[in-house]
Amino acid sequence: MDTQALKALIDLFGRAPLRELEISEGGQTVKITRAKQAQALMPLASLPPATAPAAPTTSSPSTEKAETCSSKEQLITAPMYGTLHLSPAPDAPPFVAVGDILHAGQQVGLIEAMKVFTPIKTEISGHVDAILVPDGCEVEAHQPLIRLS
Repeated sequence: MDTQALKALIDLFGRAPLRELEISEGGQTVKITRAKQAQALMPLASLPPATAPAAPTTSSPSTEKAETCSSKEQLITAPMYGTLHLSPAPDAPPFVAVGDILHAGQQVGLIEAMKVFTPIKTEISGHVDAILVPDGCEVEAHQPLIRLS
């Protein structure tokens, strides 16, 4: 199985509600298993509507202010399922830090899946407000990683 097909398979698995997937092709077998820890890291936005917390029925001035601020924020999300690496090597400085200014096309991390490292490049520019996922954690496809303003 070629690398591109394997990446697509991992991405598809990351979006599917499966715990395990096994595929055999041309005498090769690939088995992908989701760790129980990854289920706990699933972002709230991907939960079914019935399990998401209810929105408040009244809005206060502080709620309106928070909504105004969040509309200016932008998120860099994971392109696929895997382990997030925020630096190119364990002893190297991170790709980005809180306070940095990012430009479109800049690399912000790596996602490792099945020993294949995929670079994460931002499509947006902005100021790094927060890094939402610690280095070395498993992430789901489309999970927010970095918040920009």
